[in-house]
Amino acid sequence: MSANVRTDCFFNLTREEKIDIFKRRQGLRIENVFRNYFGWAMLPLAGLATIVTILFIVTIYKAIRARRVSRKCYILILNRSIGDLLSCICALLVCGYVLLMPDVNRDIVIFMESFFIGSFWSAMVSYVALSVLKLFAVWKPFHYRKWFNMKRCIYLIIFSWIMFVLMISYTLGVTALVKIPYLNEWSGCKMETCLRIMYRSRNFVTLTVYFFTLFVFVGTVILIRRAQRFVDSFKKRESAKSEGGRIQRARFPLWKLALNVGTFAGLYLFYVIWCIGLVLNTDQCYFQRNYAEMMMLLSIVRFSLVLRILIDPILSFITDFQIRRGMLALFNIHRNLNGPGSRVGFQKSTISEYNSSNGDSGPNRIERVARSQTVHSIP
Repeated sequence: MSANVRTDCFFNLTREEKIDIFKRRQGLRIENVFRNYFGWAMLPLAGLATIVTILFIVTIYKAIRARRVSRKCYILILNRSIGDLLSCICALLVCGYVLLMPDVNRDIVIFMESFFIGSFWSAMVSYVALSVLKLFAVWKPFHYRKWFNMKRCIYLIIFSWIMFVLMISYTLGVTALVKIPYLNEWSGCKMETCLRIMYRSRNFVTLTVYFFTLFVFVGTVILIRRAQRFVDSFKKRESAKSEGGRIQRARFPLWKLALNVGTFAGLYLFYVIWCIGLVLNTDQCYFQRNYAEMMMLLSIVRFSLVLRILIDPILSFITDFQIRRGMLALFNIHRNLNGPGSRVGFQKSTISEYNSSNGDSGPNRIERVARSQTVHSIP
């Protein structure tokens, strides 16, 4: 219909009629945002992330059962991946709802989004726990195995799912006080009061956990650099005693740590900016008046979170030899992975160097080297 209509019929509208027209226009815009951004834009990414995460979970599970990897660390990675899988499933359910339903109910979308954020929190706890484990392994290496045993890792996993239940219960409980009529009459809650307080408090906790994790990463880097300087100074003294001694720098996996920091900090940055904006905003009605625009921004935040879920297994496949070998075995691909960067190649070269320097060979020497590597390695 043409917009060039000459009439004065819409100038003398009552306040109720203007509010009704505003609600109808906003409803159409919100439905368009849900279908395009929560539906079509998210569907291929969430589907691909779901497939990759399932393969990653199966690979880690088989590696843990075969005892090829450190159970304490990889069981936390497995728990994080399960939380990521639930987030992908929730995103796919939202996609199916907004694309298949003729009339999109935004309350149902928000209900399913509560489970998406809850699953994100279960994965977030595992992410933080892994960061603390890395810090403690560098800070107190001799107490690491004693204090962080398998039992405590199981407790951390249980705590992550307690956070999942608490976040969902908190969100749905406050939402019920606003949406359900008799509870609303009893509580007197409104969207700009109770719901806003709930979201602000949840976002504040998110910011606290995010910056705490970055602080732990920075502390780990500082401790690794300090240990590296100590080892270098010790090797200088040893090389000074022997003529022509060459200093060999100790190799620490700083690049892997930097990769983890970059993935975590970069792809969670959109969510952090979103949380900061909602925490600092003092206008109680801003979100409701600009609901369509805010949901469009939220869709970008969701996109970055699901993108992190997709990238994490890919980075593990590239950087982790055991994950790469296990994932290739799922497709019956048996390649020669004994390259210079693999653990097997490293062990063979170490064993040959040890035997040649001591003039001995045989299974006893190999067993000794394997034991020494086990003692000096931190899982």
